Amino acid sequence: MRDERRAVPAAAHGAGSASGGADAAGHAADLPDPAERVRPAAPGEAPEGFERLRADVDFLGTCLGDVLREQEGEGLFALVERVRGLTKAIRAARGADTSAQRAELHELLRGLETSTAEKLLRAFTVYFQLVNLAEEVHRVRVNRERGISATRESPRSESVAAAIRSLRDSGWSAAEARRFVDSLDVQLTLTAHPTEVRRYTVRLKLERISAALRHLGETRLGPQRRQELVDEIYAEVTSLWLTREVNDERPTVLDEVKSALYYYRRSLLDAVPRLMRDVDDALAEYYGPEGGRGGQMRPIVRFRSWIGGDRDGNPYVTPEVTREAYALQSRVALERYLADVDLLVQRLSQHEDRVALSAAFRDDLARLDERHGESRRFPGEPFRRKLEHVHRFLSAELAEEGRYPGGAAGYADDLRLVEDTLAQAQAARLAAVFVRPARYRADAFGFALAPLDLREHSTVHERVVGELLALAGLTPDYAALPEAERVALLCDVLGSPRPLVPPWAELSAETAKALGSLGVLREQRERFGAGAVGATIVSFTNAPSDVLEALLLAKEAGLPDIDATPLFETLADLRRAPEVMRRLYELPVYRDHLARRGVQEVMIGYSDSNKEVGFLAANWALYQAQEGLSRVSREAGVPLRLFHGRGTSIGRGGGPAGQAILAQPPGSLGGRMRMTEQGEALSDRYADPDLAHRHLEQVVHAFILSSARDARERTELPASYREAAERVAEAGRAKYRALVEGEGFLDFFRSVTPIDEIGRLNVGSRPASRGKGGSLEELRAIPWVFAWTQCRANLPGWYGVGTGLAALPDGLSAELYREWPFFRTVVDFAQMSLAKADMDVFRSYLTLAPEALARRFGGDVLEEFELSVAQVERAAGARLLANDPVLARSIELRNPYVDPISHLQVELLRRLRASPEDSIDRQPLSYAVRVSLIGISAGMRTTG
Repeated sequence: MRDERRAVPAAAHGAGSASGGADAAGHAADLPDPAERVRPAAPGEAPEGFERLRADVDFLGTCLGDVLREQEGEGLFALVERVRGLTKAIRAARGADTSAQRAELHELLRGLETSTAEKLLRAFTVYFQLVNLAEEVHRVRVNRERGISATRESPRSESVAAAIRSLRDSGWSAAEARRFVDSLDVQLTLTAHPTEVRRYTVRLKLERISAALRHLGETRLGPQRRQELVDEIYAEVTSLWLTREVNDERPTVLDEVKSALYYYRRSLLDAVPRLMRDVDDALAEYYGPEGGRGGQMRPIVRFRSWIGGDRDGNPYVTPEVTREAYALQSRVALERYLADVDLLVQRLSQHEDRVALSAAFRDDLARLDERHGESRRFPGEPFRRKLEHVHRFLSAELAEEGRYPGGAAGYADDLRLVEDTLAQAQAARLAAVFVRPARYRADAFGFALAPLDLREHSTVHERVVGELLALAGLTPDYAALPEAERVALLCDVLGSPRPLVPPWAELSAETAKALGSLGVLREQRERFGAGAVGATIVSFTNAPSDVLEALLLAKEAGLPDIDATPLFETLADLRRAPEVMRRLYELPVYRDHLARRGVQEVMIGYSDSNKEVGFLAANWALYQAQEGLSRVSREAGVPLRLFHGRGTSIGRGGGPAGQAILAQPPGSLGGRMRMTEQGEALSDRYADPDLAHRHLEQVVHAFILSSARDARERTELPASYREAAERVAEAGRAKYRALVEGEGFLDFFRSVTPIDEIGRLNVGSRPASRGKGGSLEELRAIPWVFAWTQCRANLPGWYGVGTGLAALPDGLSAELYREWPFFRTVVDFAQMSLAKADMDVFRSYLTLAPEALARRFGGDVLEEFELSVAQVERAAGARLLANDPVLARSIELRNPYVDPISHLQVELLRRLRASPEDSIDRQPLSYAVRVSLIGISAGMRTTG
């Protein structure tokens, strides 16, 4: 039996000391092999119990400890234990004098060589990666076992069945429920925003460990097979330890495309059909045969993408890159459809003497045989003969040697014909189980897999349109025109069928690139159909002309009928958004455009608004913008789809998706919604097929409930609540702006956070700043939030909350929390940020700043933190996270193991900033700091 002394892991989830029961001298206790405790559930064992999670963490920790000793020797293992013990003792002291332990820790860290410090960081980083993996395995296990215990009258919480049952209990008839659910439209949009700091190769290793751990803990196995899985996990952890954590080169846009496509292959192509089966089953369960639709509904959830089309501030997104992104996407879709058809050919071997074929099927097969030749492979097996034709068409489409008749819709119709024929031939089970998932997949993803949006900054559009108008001789200086004259000119051009400039006109590189990117979308529409093309999204929209400029460019590129989506991001733009849309709706040329499109999409940005005015003011401005946009669209008779540009962290609009959807303003959904999915959220939500399905059903559950509320009633917000929100938001805004506008704040920020090192992390193709990065306004929201997470202040998710809530009379915040879902969600999300922050660790980072700045700005942050905790607890009527004990426990157990990385990051930052640019130590120091960024991100389970 291997040595049972364990490194960092075991204590993290209450499994005992880090040495697995070793005494003070370090001798291994007589304990069983931790791998033996990883086992299937015992009969009657509660799924929520943590014993199996503790066993998984204990085993993975033992594995890591063994690998550390094998690869690095006992010295590193002992160092890990010593640092872990000191940080845990400091945190456990709870107010007692810890000066001796702190002095010992700081002296220890100061004396480490850079190479040893890097290995210490890697040990804690790999530990957290393994713990995160174990927690995900546990989530899957709990979800599955809760699903087993669910009943018809007590469906699993936040499930599709629970939502459909709610419709029934609320008095919806079968016909009403069927029409309502069939009209729902949820579009989730994958973006390449750089908040996933783990390398792709590292993620794959962790997923292989996860698969082996699940097999080990969920299946009764013989001794030999169990040992094989244990050896596989040990080998993968060894490989993980020997793999570099940080990319030396910045990923390309196509690298980001390929990384995202992994999630389609891994889970999404299966999760959507699985979700639609949930809908079919729930309607039949709660409404009987009258409610079932036999799989004839449209997919509720569809996916879209920005990756390869997001040009805002990213010079590397060229027309050629966008074209290649489409090629990569379509290959994933078509290869999966070919695999589907291959499997159907195996399964649908029914002989024509034993099934009654519909006239439509016989006629279709005869037509295909006459045109393309009759198959000799499958005599008397009509479904196989039909599918052979389907396979030939798909293969030609994939090889670009031909087009599928009718495109993706034609392929889905072919599957539907097979499905309907089987159902009519008393083989409905074959239709539902074998054919319907493939058909739902085709309906949801098409041949392009996901429509690509093009996003560009409004100022770029302004320059390009100005150049085109000047070349056409319409105005020499478009940018100098007042807004009214701009709109009048743009409307005239949009109403004319003539192009502005001839194809041979000599254009600037910027203009050629803008038109070329739209031209790629035109090509893809011609190949794959209108459904393959996304929208043209205008960042920093602030006037009607911004939207009209995008339409003019689309018209010039031969793509006039494309959604033009304004993106309102700043406080001023959010406030003027309803008026901008009202003025657009009044333009005849724009109304004609909407009549062709059928819906107006408007995007609202959570990240930049939060960075500009703080957490409270941004959330209230977003709420009001949704109310106003919904109102003016209803008044104009225009269907509205709101597109929520939510990030992954609380400070960028993140948080539990279902809770956020339920808190939307009444009347703002209308059965249509888009949301961004980005960064580490892709891995957290979609790396595991079961977790992907669970996330989607939680989103759909909340969306059904919220949309049903809007369909039946539209409650008015009490004036007193609105007045209170205004007061809270203004107080919070003033407090936040006073901080970030203070003289010397930017120097303070750069001192106490690793913002400069984040820019060197190479986690995304896009630059960290829109300009040269010399101002807070130019800095993108992601590195802003990322930096505050690293120093454990978590400031963007709570700063100003205390001052804001303190502006309310006694008792009012508790009433608002109790009665108003929006207010409750804002407070609860602030709770999460406050609970994850750690001011004691943040004080260590304050030592990196000049004393005067640390005293002024650091003191302000510490004071506002204490006030915010007090005010949030007053509103919620309980201590932080009392309503989420699982998260509270996770934070409490993780903190002692994040602390060593944080303290070591402070020490390394101090060394790095003191080292000359030409120092030979600078490169290894810089690498070690970047490893610490990954470690803290893993421990906090968030970046930006």
